[in-house]
Amino acid sequence: MAPTTTEITDHLKAQYAAYRKTTDIDAKGLFYASDIIQICGPLPSYWATDAATIVRYVREALEGQEESDVNVKGEMDGCTIRPLTEDEFFFESDEVTAPTEFTAAQLKQRAEAEGWVGMRVDLWVSADKDGMLVKVKYWWKKQGDEWIQALHDIMYMGPRDGTEGTDGEILS
Repeated sequence: MAPTTTEITDHLKAQYAAYRKTTDIDAKGLFYASDIIQICGPLPSYWATDAATIVRYVREALEGQEESDVNVKGEMDGCTIRPLTEDEFFFESDEVTAPTEFTAAQLKQRAEAEGWVGMRVDLWVSADKDGMLVKVKYWWKKQGDEWIQALHDIMYMGPRDGTEGTDGEILS
């Protein structure tokens, strides 16, 4: 894993906050590398190997929702973000990564070669009676002078479990 300085961490926190607040779905795609990868342990069919597919997923997820909906606005009840620890530098299992045609070891090798920096993000909403919690490892890589998202590793999507807000800096 690339060394993460306070300056890089602060920059990625600000960039993630800007990404979450972006309401134009196509504009969200500007935060992604063209060869971004998405893996999703809880929903393996929700994988992608390019920015256009992730933008399509976001568009499909928001179809029919009102502009005032919490997800369209990019707002949530809460969100925490922090740098990944050394022991979190892994990419699920080969079973989860298989649809992308990468093994977990190949993703790790690519992350090391491209100097990816990982951040853990937990976000939660209470749009329904139970609410929802999503836990994600976001990975960024440097492209020119900019940091762009290289991989979304969605680890958990489900009901709020009481851990929301306990791990990382709360973003407003």
